[in-house]
This record gives sequence, C-alpha cells and structure tokens, in this order.
Amino acid sequence: MTDQYTDLTKTAAGHLQTAVFYEIKEMPRGETATILFAEDPAIVLHSLNLQLRNNLRWEISRTDTGQWLTVIHRAEDVPPVDVLDALKRDHKRLDAMFSQVIHLTDQNHLVQAHAIMQAFVEGLRRHLAVEHDILAKAIRTPPNAMGQDPTAAMMQEHNEILNQSVMIELSFEETDATPSSISPLLAILAGYLSKHEYREEASLFPIWTGAINNAPEAARLALFTQVMA
Repeated sequence: MTDQYTDLTKTAAGHLQTAVFYEIKEMPRGETATILFAEDPAIVLHSLNLQLRNNLRWEISRTDTGQWLTVIHRAEDVPPVDVLDALKRDHKRLDAMFSQVIHLTDQNHLVQAHAIMQAFVEGLRRHLAVEHDILAKAIRTPPNAMGQDPTAAMMQEHNEILNQSVMIELSFEETDATPSSISPLLAILAGYLSKHEYREEASLFPIWTGAINNAPEAARLALFTQVMA
C-alpha cells in the first residue's frame, strides 16, 4: 500500500473541502492519503463524504504540536463498520452491476449482459432478504406524518423492483431480443432504482441507525454478524 502526504495547515477553512477532494479524487484502491490539518477536520470530511456517497473512511489523531493528522482510505479498502454501512456498500455493488448490464446491452453484447443481469437479480434477492427478513422484523418503524409505515412503503417498492428485474432477465432469453427491445426497460428500472435508493437511505436508514445504536452492544453485534453472513 502506498501513501501520499499533504500539508493543508495553511489552507483557508472555506477552501479545505475542495482541497481535500482534489487530493483524494483519483486515489486508487489500496492507497491512502495522509493529510495534516490545523483544526479538527471531522466536519469537513463528513460533508465531503456525503457528497461522495459515503465512499471514504478515515482515522484522525493529534500530533505533538497539536495539529490534526488524518489518514483517508477508500471505503472498499476497509471492512464495513456497521449494518447500514454494509447495506450502502451493497447498494453501490448492485448499482455497478446494473450499469454493466446497461453498457453491455447498448454494445449488443447480450450474452454477457444476460449473465450479469442474472447475477444482479440473485444479489438483489439476497439484499432484500436482509432488509425484509432481518431488519424489518427486528426494527419497528413508527408511522410518518402521513400515517404511513416507511418500512412497508420501502418493501412495496422492493417487490416492484424485483419484479421488473426478473422481467428484464427473462427478456434476454427471448429469441428476438435486441438492444432496442431491452434498453428501454433497463432505462426505466435505472431511474426507479436511483430514486428508491435515495429515498431509502434518506428516510428509512436513519431510523434503522437510531434503533441499532440504542440497542445493547451484544444485540448490535449479533445483528451485524447475521447481516454480514
């Protein structure tokens, strides 16, 4: 593992987030960025990480001179830290697979696209099993302002996503399948997936996070172990 070192102690506070972004934006897997700050960079890093869809991890320590030394990793280079971290990572993994399906279909590589679509559907089933059979059963969510159960709403969307995914998987098996017959279906599902993941991570995940954080440590560990399995 290689490492790059940058001193940002002289950088103005208003420019720190941009400066950190340019230091890590092309950082490949397996590498780290070590950055020295004059003040605690936690707020800057959390704000940047939000923009980057939680793709960063870091450790902060104080130097003998009172400065803040931070080692930044790509998230995939370190293990998930909790249940929601694991779920968000799986969202990204499934998104990447689905993007491959779209690209290969557009290039008329339907055999390869079909194989990845089959793997996507299998991965989606496992992901939904975690959310439906483990988390939804372990954590009861209160109704929102409209009297709706956010977990029930997400589960309904999950079923629609899975049904659409299976339909697309089967469409590759049609004897007259072509990019022009499959690509519109992929585009529709891509938009639905993106909106669903945003709503889920913004509305349901914070509720689940709060419930898990308030649970006894042994229960949190048991749940995390079950999800990772």
